[in-house]
Amino acid sequence: MFKNRRWLWLALVIPIVVILYFFLANKTADSSISAKVRKGSFRDVVNNSGELQAENTVYISAPADLQSNQIYEEIKIQDMAPEGSHVKQGEYIATLDPAIVNKKIGDMQLALEKANSLIIQTSLDTALTLRDARDQMANLQFQMEQKKLALDLSKYEPPATIRQAEIDLEKSQRDLVQMKENYKIKQQQAASKIFAANRDVQVLHTDIGKLEDLRNRFVIKAPTNGLLVYINDWASGGKKKSGSVVRSWDPRVAMLPDLSSMLSKVFINEVDISKIHKDQKVTMGLDAFPEVKMEGVVKTVANIGETRPGATAKVFEVNIKLNKVDSILKPGMTTSNNILINEIPNKLIIPLEAVFAEGKTSFVYLKKGNNIDKQEVKLGKSNDEEVIVEKGLAEGDVVYLSLPEKAKDRKITMLK
Repeated sequence: MFKNRRWLWLALVIPIVVILYFFLANKTADSSISAKVRKGSFRDVVNNSGELQAENTVYISAPADLQSNQIYEEIKIQDMAPEGSHVKQGEYIATLDPAIVNKKIGDMQLALEKANSLIIQTSLDTALTLRDARDQMANLQFQMEQKKLALDLSKYEPPATIRQAEIDLEKSQRDLVQMKENYKIKQQQAASKIFAANRDVQVLHTDIGKLEDLRNRFVIKAPTNGLLVYINDWASGGKKKSGSVVRSWDPRVAMLPDLSSMLSKVFINEVDISKIHKDQKVTMGLDAFPEVKMEGVVKTVANIGETRPGATAKVFEVNIKLNKVDSILKPGMTTSNNILINEIPNKLIIPLEAVFAEGKTSFVYLKKGNNIDKQEVKLGKSNDEEVIVEKGLAEGDVVYLSLPEKAKDRKITMLK
């Protein structure tokens, strides 16, 4: 009786142990994250982040005639309307610090006072010089008349005396003629000095007027309706705002983008740029709104690379035009861009995380029932997320995305 009970207990326990073994084995095998081999279209894409900007933008700038007014210094932005403000044409945008212009105006006003003083001094000097010249001519005229009278009185004198009187008269006449010619030259010189002094005064008046007009334009108004957006200041690494500066060679202050047509500006590295061509399709998302998905096409691809701040490798600017524009889109938003390079249909595809390697052999951890095999695979094209499997797997197979500890030391099943 006791033996029968013992066999009965064994008959009950053994199935339970077997069930628990298979249950725990399956649980261990499935403890790692897995994925199914799928069949479908493989999309070869280049992924990169970008920044939204309007396709057409009106830039608001400091007066364009800074250099023509001999202003090359940096000019501080005293005040600026808040970014994101909707402004109408003619409304206030910003105020520039007029200190530099005020100084130039002050310097020119001092120069103008000196020029006006020079005109007065030149006029007085000219009057005195010409009066002296007229007195000298009057004296010469009187001397010439004396010489003529002496000649008339010498007609009864010896010939030598008469000849001396004639010579004295001729010399007096020549001196008078020369003095008259010198007087005309002095008049011309005086007129030239007065003209030059007046011209300097006129130039200074004109320059002061230009500077005053320039100063009036330091209060900047909107050239058209739009959304006020601050622009990047590459020199400081931030955005131009109150306290920033504008320069004569870069007078831009802010911008009014046309939000009816927008681009995503992307910088592609030199390794991938050869894959990018005009009119390629692009899918993109917004970092600020992950649920929003957009589509676009490559509009332009730069032919010349550039080095971006903080980077050493060359990158190429690529502009992607959005097919549709939504009201939530704002310039400066960060986008994630997937540029479709190629699409290959009817391929077996697995995640890149499922591929492991030993030497030159690529393999996957393949689930087979309750076991895990290390299966060699022949791979095809890949992108940043997935890879094509040319040989070694079948649709629906389950592969592991992390290393299963129990299969770590197994041998690789090689392809035949």
